[in-house]
Amino acid sequence: MRAAVFNGQTIQIKKLEKPKPKDSQILIKVKAVGICGTDLAIARGYYRVTTPLILGHEFDFDCYFCNRELYTQCISRKAIGIDVDGAFADYIAVNEYLVHQIPDNLSYKEATFIEPLAAAYQTFKLMPIDEYDKNIAIFGLGKLGLLIAQIAKLKGLNLILVDGSDKKLELGRSYGAEHVINRLKIKDIPESIKSYTKGIGADIVVDATGNENALKDIIASCRTRGKIHIKSTHGLNVPLNITDIVVREITIYTSRCGSFKKAIEGLRSGKINVKSLISAEYDLMEIQKAFESYGIHRDDIKTIITI
Repeated sequence: MRAAVFNGQTIQIKKLEKPKPKDSQILIKVKAVGICGTDLAIARGYYRVTTPLILGHEFDFDCYFCNRELYTQCISRKAIGIDVDGAFADYIAVNEYLVHQIPDNLSYKEATFIEPLAAAYQTFKLMPIDEYDKNIAIFGLGKLGLLIAQIAKLKGLNLILVDGSDKKLELGRSYGAEHVINRLKIKDIPESIKSYTKGIGADIVVDATGNENALKDIIASCRTRGKIHIKSTHGLNVPLNITDIVVREITIYTSRCGSFKKAIEGLRSGKINVKSLISAEYDLMEIQKAFESYGIHRDDIKTIITI
């Protein structure tokens, strides 16, 4: 079979033997895979992995976390495409309990959004929304930020969106965003957000930028006793103004992935729009080009590899 193998520097297409499923595993013919921000961090050397490795995003079901259904925190977890070979290949063998049925009304390309949508839903599962929370500012309108925006709107929150792409901001407006900020055109982003919120700041601020330099503005944009939710996994160390966070009693939340069942239902029902988020498609044989091109254009949202 063909497989896109990361050697620590580049991604090369190699001929490998088709995986042989072990007991309780299922062999899957891969049709489409999305490039994730974590994939980019690995390819750019920020997020360290053992190579050679097939990228493209498992659990020991008998530990403290698994027994509490916190599977992503399993102490023996091996993540597909990070710790073990992933899905940028013709075939992949996975444990049967990881397999979900794709609804008939979903295309393979739309199904590549199940994992990021599950992560978007997890944002609100781990961060409670109370009666005082009205405005949510989302920094970074990649696929994750735009998925979080759609869910936030469904929850009745006012959307404040921050990005450097007018095209992405217009897409956010189509989701019902009340206030959009082009970070390349507005010098003082926190001041713009405070002006919109009558000097208070956003009740909730989400970091979906994948940029280690964004947190300064994110903290400054959050109101006193507000909430910050960090979704970025760029693999880099980030300085924080701890004193400001403590004095203003800001709560910081983080989250990873969540329920695939919930994400599948969100897509099946049509409540979440993902077709508009697909900005580029490449064949598996062009995967190195896809990685090199991803992010060059400010309007890029979701790149899909078809197999």
